[in-house]
Amino acid sequence: MAYLEPVNAVVEETEIKKSRFIAYAKKVVSRQQAMEYVSELRVAYPDARHVCWGYVIGDPNNSTNSGCNDDGEPSGTAGKPILSQIHYSNIGNVVVVIVRYFGGIRLGAGGLVRAYRESAQKGLKALQTEDYIPKLELSLDCPYEEEALIRRVMASLQGEITDAIYTTQVNLLVSIPTHSLTLLQDQLASLSATIIEN
Repeated sequence: MAYLEPVNAVVEETEIKKSRFIAYAKKVVSRQQAMEYVSELRVAYPDARHVCWGYVIGDPNNSTNSGCNDDGEPSGTAGKPILSQIHYSNIGNVVVVIVRYFGGIRLGAGGLVRAYRESAQKGLKALQTEDYIPKLELSLDCPYEEEALIRRVMASLQGEITDAIYTTQVNLLVSIPTHSLTLLQDQLASLSATIIEN
């Protein structure tokens, strides 16, 4: 199923009953990246009462790699509402971190759920997104005289050359949309280039 992924990172602040909720959202492609971002924000806001988060790697409607944390808020009142908003938004490869400064007025469990949900929703709506396109990472070996032609073929297929290694021949490391692999193979059939799948 198709889903969106972030293009930029955002910060959105909301005040609810004198408590400040600062929502951060950005693209991540692994749990490790998500946790590093949470750690960065904990360092940036050492005096914050809570730093709650949720993340989804891959398709938000079918992800086996997601997580959330309430960071000391009553169980289920922060991380789960953040995570549910990510799923509802149809945005994958994203982490949402909400920094909370307590304003002196208790919100109650229901109030916390609403506050974290609304804050996450505001952050996710502010994100610029694009359609996620699954890609393959490949290695292409070719003679020097075919390199320019292969670069044109890659551009025509919305592929990207991520690295080039020059020895007795050229080794191009490429990223190409999965749906373009057959077209690439067809266009390379008349050349000396060979595909080495990674």
